[in-house]
Amino acid sequence: MKVLVINCGSSTIKYQLIDMEKDNVIAKGRCDMIGYEKSNMIYTNVRDDIKNNFLVNMPTHKEAMQVLLNTLLDKDTGVLKSLDEIYAVGHRVVHGGDKFSSAALVNDEVINKINELSELAPLHNPGAVMGIQAIMEVAPLLKNVVVFDTAFHQTIPDYNYLYALNPKYYEKYGIRKYGFHGTSYMYILNRLTEILNKPKKDINAIICHLGSGASCCAIRNGKSYDTSMGFTPHEGLVMETRCGDIDATAVTKIMEKENLTPAEMEKILNKESGRVGLCGIGDQRELISAANSGNKQAMLTRKIQCNRTRKYIGAYMAELNRVDAIVFTGGVAENNFCERLYTIQDMDCLGIKIDKDVNFEGSGKETKISASDSKIPVYVIPTNEELEIAKQTVEVVSQC
Repeated sequence: MKVLVINCGSSTIKYQLIDMEKDNVIAKGRCDMIGYEKSNMIYTNVRDDIKNNFLVNMPTHKEAMQVLLNTLLDKDTGVLKSLDEIYAVGHRVVHGGDKFSSAALVNDEVINKINELSELAPLHNPGAVMGIQAIMEVAPLLKNVVVFDTAFHQTIPDYNYLYALNPKYYEKYGIRKYGFHGTSYMYILNRLTEILNKPKKDINAIICHLGSGASCCAIRNGKSYDTSMGFTPHEGLVMETRCGDIDATAVTKIMEKENLTPAEMEKILNKESGRVGLCGIGDQRELISAANSGNKQAMLTRKIQCNRTRKYIGAYMAELNRVDAIVFTGGVAENNFCERLYTIQDMDCLGIKIDKDVNFEGSGKETKISASDSKIPVYVIPTNEELEIAKQTVEVVSQC
C-alpha cells in the first residue's frame, strides 16, 4: 500500500511516496518555480538511491502534477509501474478553520470550504486547492484526502481559544485561536502512547515544535488543550522571521509613526521579525555560530528565544497540573542540544532535570534526555508530518 503525500504552495509542490506497510519513504522531491521560465523537478528515488534535478516546463500545477507522476512512473528511475499502485493521495492543508476537526475525503463541498477559508490563510489554502484540482485532472481515478494543520486543535475549549474581544468579531470574521502544527503534534502523541505505554486518553504532555516556525502545545487527556499559535501562525514563540507575542498597541504605534498600511505591517511581523529582526540571522545554525563567536546580538536573540519557550512550558504545566512528558521536536529542537538545554535548565523546582551528557548526544534521534531523578521525563522525538498525513489518509479512505 502506497500513499502519495502532497504539500502545495503557490509555485511549489513538495511530495513523498510512502510505503505504508513499512512506513518507509520510497521517493520524494519537489516541483519548483511552477509558472516560471526555469521551473525544475528535484527527485530522489530513495529505494534505489537515485537523485535527479532537471529543468522542465511546468506553467501550471496541472503540468507539474503530470511531471511528478511521470517521474514516479519513469521506466529507468521511477518507483511505480502503474498509478494503480497508489492507494490514495494525502494533501496537507494549513487552515481548516472551525469547519474541519479531522481529515476529509475530497469532494466539491470540501474544496469549496477550503476556498472559503482562504481569507484566513491566503498564502497557503489557494495553493493547496490548486494542487488538489491539478491531480484530480491528471489522475481522476485516485482518491484524495485533505489533512488540516488546524484540525488537531479543535478540541481546545472555548475559554482557551477565544480572545477577550467582543464576540461579534468571532461571529463575523472568525477571530479566534486556531493553532497549527497539528499533524506534527498528532504524530508525537501517537509515539508517546508507545513510549509511555499509555492510551492517548491518559496522556498529559507538553510538546515544543521548534523550527523556522515554532509553537508549543498542551495535551490534556490525549487532546489538544492549549497551543501558542493563534488566529495565525504569528502568535506565540520567537521564530525565524515572526516575532510571536507582542503588545497590539506596539503594532499600531509603529504603523502610526511609520505611516504603514496593514499589509506593510504584516510583512514586518511575519517576514522581518523574530531571529531575523533581532540580529539579522534567521538560520539557527548560523545564529549559534555567531553567538559562539561573540556576537552579542546573536547571544541576546538566543536568550529571548529560549526564554519565551520556557515561559510557555511553565504556563502549560500550570494548566495541566500533571505532566507525563515534555517533548522537543522540529528541526531547531531536534538538532540543537544547546537550544534544549538553555530552554529547560534551572527548572529543578518544577521537577525537570536534564542529563547534559545524554542531551548532548541526543540530537537528531529519539532520545530520553532527562536525568534519572527528573520527576518529568523529557524527550527528543523527531517528527514525521508526512507519515502522519499518510496514516490519516489511509484511515479516511479505508472507511469509505
